[in-house]
Amino acid sequence: MDDKQSFQFFLDFYADLPRQGPGNDQFTQHILGLLIDLPPHPKALDMGCGSGKQSLILAQCGCRVTAVDLHQTILDGLVRRIKREKLEDFIVPVHASMDMYESKEPVDLIWSEGAIYIIGFENGLTLWKKHLKTDGYLVVSEMTWLTSNPPNPVHEFWASEYPAMTTIDKNQLLIEKSGYRWLGSILLPDHAWDDYYAPQKEKITRLRKTEMLSLSEDRILKEIEDEIQIFEENRGMFGYVFYLMQNCA
Repeated sequence: MDDKQSFQFFLDFYADLPRQGPGNDQFTQHILGLLIDLPPHPKALDMGCGSGKQSLILAQCGCRVTAVDLHQTILDGLVRRIKREKLEDFIVPVHASMDMYESKEPVDLIWSEGAIYIIGFENGLTLWKKHLKTDGYLVVSEMTWLTSNPPNPVHEFWASEYPAMTTIDKNQLLIEKSGYRWLGSILLPDHAWDDYYAPQKEKITRLRKTEMLSLSEDRILKEIEDEIQIFEENRGMFGYVFYLMQNCA
């Protein structure tokens, strides 16, 4: 199996799952509710939307969402959800990369759950600023160290998977350096991770029972299992943190 086939298997694994990253519908709604001076029907960008669980929540709360994702295989899941929920007037899916997308006009809100790391945290903050109105909000969730001294296996795992991962304090400095007003940070609760991983465990078990997996496919499933194990055995060492900020200029 070549690299292209392996990557397609990886995409296909996540494509029909409820989420492509840790999150929670109620938590998304709660954080949106903290942005109390948004207009009644804010224009929003959901960057790296995946199959769009959070896009649906934003739309159901009154946002008019442009949902941007590079991978059509996963974006197709959002298209189906939009039709099922009859939200065609509230969500426009766009097949584009987060770092190349050009908005037609500034928006009130940019939202990104578990995706900004793909283009780099600081790079994303800088690139997306041009899409925001003055005083517009940016909300992103980012994998973050919650301890300064993680055990070696945890440090080695994330040094390989996401070497740029850092602490809340350092991310705050990057936010302010990028020209945003720091509003605060909120840690995604553990149960949202459990809800995210449960369908993955079920799918891995099903695939191993029903499919003839190649060595490459089995290796990908093992890597997913390794991440789940690292989280479950080291709760509180790292997590997704939502960063809330406002465009100063």
